[in-house]
Amino acid sequence: MDRSPIYSAIKTYVQENYLRCHMPGHIGGQGMVSELKAAASLDVTEVPGLDDWHLPRQAILEACQLLSQAYNASNSMFLVNGATSGIQALFLSLPAHASVLLPRNAHRSFYGGMVLSGARPVYIPPLMVEELGIAITVMPDAISRSLEDNAEVEAVFMVSPSYYGTTCDLAAIAEITRREDKLLYIDEAHGGHFPFHPEYPPAAMGCGADGAVNGLHKTLPVLNQGAVLHGGPRAPWDKIEAAASLITTTSPSYPILASLDLARELMVAEGQKILEQSLLLSRRYKKRINTIKGLNCLNEELLSLPGVTGIDPLKVLISLDGWGLDGYKLADILRSDYNIQVELAEERIILAMMSIFHEAEDWERLYQALKALAGKYPVTTAVKPIELPPWPEVILSPRQAYFAPRRRVTFNECRGHLAGEMVAVYPPGIPCLLPGEKINEEVFAYLQYIKGSNSRLQGPADPQLKYIDIVDS
Repeated sequence: MDRSPIYSAIKTYVQENYLRCHMPGHIGGQGMVSELKAAASLDVTEVPGLDDWHLPRQAILEACQLLSQAYNASNSMFLVNGATSGIQALFLSLPAHASVLLPRNAHRSFYGGMVLSGARPVYIPPLMVEELGIAITVMPDAISRSLEDNAEVEAVFMVSPSYYGTTCDLAAIAEITRREDKLLYIDEAHGGHFPFHPEYPPAAMGCGADGAVNGLHKTLPVLNQGAVLHGGPRAPWDKIEAAASLITTTSPSYPILASLDLARELMVAEGQKILEQSLLLSRRYKKRINTIKGLNCLNEELLSLPGVTGIDPLKVLISLDGWGLDGYKLADILRSDYNIQVELAEERIILAMMSIFHEAEDWERLYQALKALAGKYPVTTAVKPIELPPWPEVILSPRQAYFAPRRRVTFNECRGHLAGEMVAVYPPGIPCLLPGEKINEEVFAYLQYIKGSNSRLQGPADPQLKYIDIVDS
């Protein structure tokens, strides 16, 4: 079995120098700028020898089998529409209008999955770090209680790791779902590198999950949109495959497929060595950042919280409580003055998402920039408590609300109505309001809070929230 069968098949086709009388129209990069031309030579289609994503029998099938071995799965597939398509395929593999248990801080792709499938949510409140305003995990006993109270639930969906790098007790949760005969599916988008080093958090499939999705483009050398989907022995793989095929383009990107195939090959061969170096750099520089007055590079503090079993060393989550500026302003300064772009900024934190390919000089550059800013922004006023997002009351299912008639009202008029559109702070893309949820006074106050912040919003037709769509009942 070839160790990178998809890439090898593409390379063979390119080397044979066929006259390309087939799609795509650029026939190997013609008419493109030079920067794209080389990559476009690999941009081919389902000609003989290159297999078919929708009916894999040759190179793609071989690569999927190698992927399953790498991730301890019974079955695996490559995704070219991002982890979002994997999440939505899992929803679509369930019975129509199934009840699903999921954390309220899930990614917006969960909402899309519920709209497409008609699934009805039963939400679990996540554990919040109130002083930072972030949701980090869900406790196993909360899942157990929810399943006792909602026997109709077909599947449990979880997010681990969180956007901030924290993992929940997947082994304990898997034990609960097996005992209750429920499927367990994990949004492991940010954890595609976990299986390749024993000191990184344990990966979902190894903990007993029935399915997991990895957005490999987030953490490995993979082109954007490249992701993978895995299934265990209890997962209805035929239905999952059919659902994934339903929502996936019939023109899958071969460069994305090749990058996924090559990344898997690299991590199997050298992943432990690469991750070991990243682990050493993370430990060294998190300690150094903690010597900067007013900053706290959170690690042990998060690991000491109930329900948190691990943290991704490559997520550098920094609390700014000792500095007199918020995360949005610090992110702007790092970008404008030091040419450093962080992954996420919020009221009290910034999140630097380090890659396995960042070297010591990159970590040093981040550290030196933060060190240079120390003392320039003293705290001058008492730190205000963070407004935590309320968990709105669900009146209509996401699908019912999506297809319901709606109308646009001014922001001040939305109180008491059902939301007709999603409002999500991005990043990380976690909705604070979904269609079909009631905008009560608490929810309205939180919307006012984010409206006055520097947050970037996804979902609303008016991202300034001067107007908002409501269900026209």
